[in-house]
Amino acid sequence: MAARTGRPASRVGMALLELHCMSPSGDIRPGSPGFVSPSTPAWLIGASALAIGLLLTAGVVATTRHFYQDQLRQRFLWAADERAEVLQDRFDAHTKDLDGLRRFLVHPEHLQRSEFALYVDPLLDTSLAYSWIPRVLDEARPAFEEAGRREGIGDFAIRDLQPDSSLRIAGQRSEYLPILYSATRRIKRVPLGLDLMAQPTRRLTLERARERGDMALSDPLILPGANPEDNPGLLLLAPVYPPFLASSGELRALPLGYVSAVFSLRRLMSEGGSRDTEANLALVLTQAGAGASDTPIYRSTGAPSADRTLSVRKTLAIADRRFYLDIRPTDAFLAANQAAEPWLAFAGGLWVSALLAALLYTLASQRRRALLLVEERTAALRQRERELQQSEQRWQFALESAGDGVWDWNIETGEIYHSAAWRQSLGYSETETSLGLEAWRQRMHPQDRADYLDCLQAHLDGLTPDYRHEHRIQRRDGSWIWILERGKVLEFDRDGAPRRMVGTHVDISRRKAAEMELARAHGQLRGILDSATEFAIIAVDPSGLILTFNIGAERMLGYSTAELAGLASIERLHLWSELQNRSQDLARQLGHPVVGFEALVARAAELDDPEAGEWTYVRRDGSTLTVNLIVTAIRDGSDALGFLCIARDVSEEKRVREILLERDRLLEKLTLWLPGAIYQFQREADGSFRFPYASVGIRDVYECTPDVLREDAGPAFSRLHPDDHERFMVSIDHSAQHLTTWHEDYRVLLPSHGLRWLRGQAAPERLADGKVLWHGYLADITGLKQVEQELRALSITDALTGVFNRRYFNERLDAEIGRAQRHGQPLALVMLDIDYFKRINDRAGHSAGDLVLKDICQRLAQRLRRIDSLCRLGGEEFVVLCPDTDLGQATILAEALRQAIRREPVEGVGEVTASFGVAAWTLEETADTLLRRADEAVYAAKQGGRDQVVASDLSTSPAFRLPDRSGGGRSG
Repeated sequence: MAARTGRPASRVGMALLELHCMSPSGDIRPGSPGFVSPSTPAWLIGASALAIGLLLTAGVVATTRHFYQDQLRQRFLWAADERAEVLQDRFDAHTKDLDGLRRFLVHPEHLQRSEFALYVDPLLDTSLAYSWIPRVLDEARPAFEEAGRREGIGDFAIRDLQPDSSLRIAGQRSEYLPILYSATRRIKRVPLGLDLMAQPTRRLTLERARERGDMALSDPLILPGANPEDNPGLLLLAPVYPPFLASSGELRALPLGYVSAVFSLRRLMSEGGSRDTEANLALVLTQAGAGASDTPIYRSTGAPSADRTLSVRKTLAIADRRFYLDIRPTDAFLAANQAAEPWLAFAGGLWVSALLAALLYTLASQRRRALLLVEERTAALRQRERELQQSEQRWQFALESAGDGVWDWNIETGEIYHSAAWRQSLGYSETETSLGLEAWRQRMHPQDRADYLDCLQAHLDGLTPDYRHEHRIQRRDGSWIWILERGKVLEFDRDGAPRRMVGTHVDISRRKAAEMELARAHGQLRGILDSATEFAIIAVDPSGLILTFNIGAERMLGYSTAELAGLASIERLHLWSELQNRSQDLARQLGHPVVGFEALVARAAELDDPEAGEWTYVRRDGSTLTVNLIVTAIRDGSDALGFLCIARDVSEEKRVREILLERDRLLEKLTLWLPGAIYQFQREADGSFRFPYASVGIRDVYECTPDVLREDAGPAFSRLHPDDHERFMVSIDHSAQHLTTWHEDYRVLLPSHGLRWLRGQAAPERLADGKVLWHGYLADITGLKQVEQELRALSITDALTGVFNRRYFNERLDAEIGRAQRHGQPLALVMLDIDYFKRINDRAGHSAGDLVLKDICQRLAQRLRRIDSLCRLGGEEFVVLCPDTDLGQATILAEALRQAIRREPVEGVGEVTASFGVAAWTLEETADTLLRRADEAVYAAKQGGRDQVVASDLSTSPAFRLPDRSGGGRSG
């Protein structure tokens, strides 16, 4: 067994000794480099190997320990990131759930308690409670509390929470925010009617939600009635706006109320994590932001490890709050991720080192015998080496050429060997005779032949280490190709003359075509750059050295290309103080130092942002000019190979812009005190609108800033009254189509001032691109419209009774008859005359008569529809205009009105009655005819005994009498 194991060791030893003892020529030379002296003790060799092995083992142990530490940190960071993402998802889920509830409550006035409970019930799996908190003004408090009691809440009232957790009826305030609806599973009892404005923490949260117009989160607070493990809790509030105002950011101060979600901070921090996660990670949550306390608001139950090198801080956000989440591993995490002990690697290395030392000791002992064997084999190897050397040199070069054509030239005989690839590239078959040297020269392009011979002769004379030449050669079919030919003399005779040369050739036609195309494209590009005389185009390398300087740059800056290209940095062209200031600003944005040239290219290199900006160039004569500069990165993949700077002189534009700005400032001063706004209004090609110019008065007219309206007129259009919007747009279209002066009075609903009347007038013009531009003036005519409305009311209203007068009745009757003709709908009149009214005036006085007229008008108005019109024709005679009413319906109405008049006596007068006449409009009948028939029916009622209803029926007689159902009619 020992003999068998020793043979392989001897063979390995001989191989190692051959490597150390063999010279480059293959001879065994004791004095050669790497030879170990025979006098070297074997134990020294073994000890050296053992020492080297121990050093390598120590390095492996250190590397392994570092590797496992990196693995531990990666596992901790992965677990921390996963935990932070889960918590942020829980935060986002609460805000989405509350936002869904807010959208559900767009029409809270129609909301029922059962609907609210049904909607929020699925959401209570992750939250403690959801509530609807309406905004109640002081004057609406009694009605609100009564409505709450009608819904079955019991002794519902608005209450305040006392320090001892008891509830007390809330005192008088301008507004309240009480809990009306609430749903919960884990809170014992939610105090309905509790006013959140009376509690400091909740009030501050409400005020932040109102200011933001969006959700707000409270500080941690103790929840009365909640389980101890659910405290502390967080309150998330969201304002609810009216539907037609919900999209307006200007009306955040007018919410209908708030929806709230209450959730447990402890449950929120523990949800989504497994027990292993809770045991492995220690969490500490603190509030972030200005003025926030460093005191943790949550600390997990797991104790953090003493190792403070593993720690990470994450930022969590919910609504308007930001929190810092500090995560550290626990001892359980470190124990679960403990790496293998380093002593195992050390023991393995020690064992391998001992084996290697023993092996080298054995090899050294057998070394003498190995040297003798090597000397015996050397003589035989030399003979074989001579036989294989020629073949090896020939084919080794061919293998290195990766399959290209190979040739082997015997210089003494003139014979040339060509490989199959060589023959194929020139169109020859493998069986054809190879070309001789003269035939090869004849196929070479005449323009390349002389240079080719000079290059070949220089190598044959020993002037160059190898032969390399590019030339054109004619293939067998007459076509020309470009080849790269390389070769080297491998054998020389005794006199040093070359005997044998081996080489390859490569078809480089495609490369040559690409080079020529690149040269042509480069020439075209240079021509294009020089033709852009209005622009300075400068190419620089990554360090800022100028590489290209076009004619436009020469004219703009006064330098020549020869002065700067390859010699100067682009910093030379810039104002140094401006570079310094831009560098400081950019360093603050990027978070690392930026110096000089980097200020130009940092955005293009790091942010990949070629945005144009204004810079100051310094010309050759020292003068300066302002340019609009665009810097783009020239990239190869992700690496920047250089930068292209394109500059345009904007000095004159800047001067003109300053003049225009000065003109605008003057115009603002002139229009500052105008009682309205002057403006330019433009309709774009896509149908959108904007205000290219608007004076500061537009703030009062539309309560919008000119800057907002400059890009989009939508905010102004959103203020239009819904009833006037269509008329407003039609008038603009008509003015744009016919280019007529636009003049319109319309209403707007403003966030602060409410309903206002505006009068606009503008002259249009059509621009060259098809757009229409108006120049005009807007004025607030609310006061004028109020006066007009008051005058209109006076002109159509009876001064004594407050009902419509005869003038309004005549206008309305004509309009209703026209509508009835167009739509084929019925129309009726109910006319009445107070019985014995002259007797009332004579006996009780005219003041009593006036009282009777007012009282009767009030009674009649209570029984009429909104579309009916009660009018006083004169004296004690009245008429009711009833649209969409036939004769039978009007007769029933008249009887109801008669009963309403006689049901209760008038104070100071007694019982009062009236005689009624009813007439229904027939086709093609005029207003005078209809009114006359109604009057005849009243006359018939008077003649028939008064206090009755008589209807005019054309089919039977001029008038027929409705029997007196009360039995109290008078006669005579």
